[in-house]
Amino acid sequence: MTEIIRNRTIRPSSRLEKSKSYKIDTKQVSRGDILIVNIDHESNPFKRTYRFNGGDVASKDSISFRVNEFGTSFNINWSGAQPIGTSDNNESTLQTISKLIAVSKSQKVKDKNDFSNLKHSFDPISDSETKVLILGTMPGDKSLELGEYYGHSRNRFWKIISTITNHEFPINYEEKKSILYKTNIGIWDVAHKARRKGSLDSAIESEEPNDITGFISKHKNLKMIAFNGAKAESLFNKYFSRTSNLKYISLPSTSPANTGIDFENSCRVWKQILIK
Repeated sequence: MTEIIRNRTIRPSSRLEKSKSYKIDTKQVSRGDILIVNIDHESNPFKRTYRFNGGDVASKDSISFRVNEFGTSFNINWSGAQPIGTSDNNESTLQTISKLIAVSKSQKVKDKNDFSNLKHSFDPISDSETKVLILGTMPGDKSLELGEYYGHSRNRFWKIISTITNHEFPINYEEKKSILYKTNIGIWDVAHKARRKGSLDSAIESEEPNDITGFISKHKNLKMIAFNGAKAESLFNKYFSRTSNLKYISLPSTSPANTGIDFENSCRVWKQILIK
């Protein structure tokens, strides 16, 4: 683990607004690092240290904070990531950071020695005409075995897609992908790789995200991102920010583990992804 330190001074004298945003460069922060932001004030005895997990900022070029002054007190509001700890005491800060480093090193040793449950996602299925991107979490064990998205026989994904798009149920993987291309639908997963025993979303650990920001920038016709289940959406929210030019839709999971909604009602909700 590396400690990345950034120092910023609040300078109202050089700002048009006392609450104007201050940017913190995070381009050099990696997932295993700890970002330390020390903030002081040009004319007041204000000093505060904020700590961030590298995993929360590694995919961003910067984060920022705004300052609201109330007499001699200050309110710091962060955008882009939230700190995991705050301290006004340097000794306390160092002790906390030391603990975080120790935990991280222990985790890295565990990760290095445990490859049995390390799993990777597939490349996205999409083209230049893709208008809707459906995001899952990562492939289940049956999908990994077959090398196909949603390969479990009891997963409803392909049945739902063929039903709501008025296509015959596909009998092979090429036909399945053909439906997606014809209807301008793309599919991918939020996690690029993760440790997971079995196929349950709740068992996903130490995940690393796919480059969804890059996907969005390359697909100029993209209008919507839809989440296949709550876990996919929560993982996306953990690593990415939503943009105003895209619509975001929450969908019931097609996993066999989701028994809380029947097929007919699933189709009714999933029809929201259809864009003409």
